[in-house]
Amino acid sequence: MSQTPTEEGIARSGSTLPGDVVTVMALRSDGNPYRWWKAQVESVSNGRIVTVSRVDEPVQGPSGGWVHTHDTRTIYWFKRPYNLSEVYEPSGRLKQIYIHIASPPALRGDEILYTDHELDVVRRPGHPIRVLDEDEFSVAARHYGYSPAFQASCRKAVEEARRLARHWTPLGPPRRGA
Repeated sequence: MSQTPTEEGIARSGSTLPGDVVTVMALRSDGNPYRWWKAQVESVSNGRIVTVSRVDEPVQGPSGGWVHTHDTRTIYWFKRPYNLSEVYEPSGRLKQIYIHIASPPALRGDEILYTDHELDVVRRPGHPIRVLDEDEFSVAARHYGYSPAFQASCRKAVEEARRLARHWTPLGPPRRGA
């Protein structure tokens, strides 16, 4: 059974610490995983957990997989309807800020799980902020029976994510050994 951590609980649990390797699982709204990968915990605080995924690390899926071509730092907030990834070129240059509209993460042992709600917000240096996957969201809304209220909450999360993307200051490429 997965459990969404409380801010107090994660701070006191001590079960997930910087340096730990976890499996991140992105789920569809029916609870089935569609993508999973290993990541190293960079930091844990009362409000979030931050992971790092490295170039050449595998990403798995039901139909196969691929390898990361970028270093990625992802911030999962325990009380926000999205997660944010800073994607870096192998040179260390920021490629993009990528925000998944998603459930807050749940911790289950050495796993971080979240439900992806299809909509994404992307900011690339020198380009306008874009909202991606509108078509996929419409299909998912029909397929999974998203209520009008849930769809509205996802749209509200998109607007919050757009503001975050506009004002986000990247933390810089993940350090080696982090």
